[in-house]
Amino acid sequence: MKKRLDFKNEIFYLLLIVLVTVYFAYSTHSPNNIYILSGVLGNLLILTWFVRAFALYSGRKISQYSEVIQRISLRERFFTNVALPILFYSSLLAYIYFNTLFLMDLVLIGISMILLLILFLNIKSSFNKIYSIESQTRAIFDFMCIATFFFLSSVVIRLGVMIWYVLPIIFIFSFILFWSDIKIHRKESMSAFVMSLISSAFVTLTSGFLITTNIFMLPAISTLAFYLILSLWNIRFAGKLKLVEYLLPFIYSVLALILILNI
Repeated sequence: MKKRLDFKNEIFYLLLIVLVTVYFAYSTHSPNNIYILSGVLGNLLILTWFVRAFALYSGRKISQYSEVIQRISLRERFFTNVALPILFYSSLLAYIYFNTLFLMDLVLIGISMILLLILFLNIKSSFNKIYSIESQTRAIFDFMCIATFFFLSSVVIRLGVMIWYVLPIIFIFSFILFWSDIKIHRKESMSAFVMSLISSAFVTLTSGFLITTNIFMLPAISTLAFYLILSLWNIRFAGKLKLVEYLLPFIYSVLALILILNI
């Protein structure tokens, strides 16, 4: 009989995060300096949820005859379960700060909260070893990496810094997120490190060609390049060898590029 996953606490934490994030978005459009505190509170809520979930669900008795508790390694989980969600949420806040449309802020918050909810369930299910949920939502990490890259690259462009600062920052952002994907798939190696550097250089080079375009075009196409690399990686990690499976990301990228250029 399949075990059901209780997610009432996740809904509660998510509602609190929604409230402070909406308040953050509203405060950035009005003369209110408390928005920084609300952003910090949102990050603390994410961290508190993880600490609580880890304390309650990460331990297992080694056998029914022993009281010894064996826990999941916090060091192995910290980057993907804590650092990545906080980076994603912080990048959302940074994007909202520079955005001028409150309605768009609400749409982004709604989508991002759905991603966070699925991530919470993913993490909790992995603690509880309910793999039916985890296997269906593993792609959530990819969506979060792509969204984080888009938010951060958009913010960097809107800061109006010099090109010689923009490109290194984009390189660092893309490398961190590519390496997070490596860690998610547990493929850490020297060759993976080098591939992350090469992939980051490709994304940065794409950004360099577009540096004179507007603030909307550059992050959109740079994110498309990031998506293409990440998709090819995941196909390889899945052990797929058919050429048509590797062609699909290129087709999707070309179609998306046509749409972006026509907007």
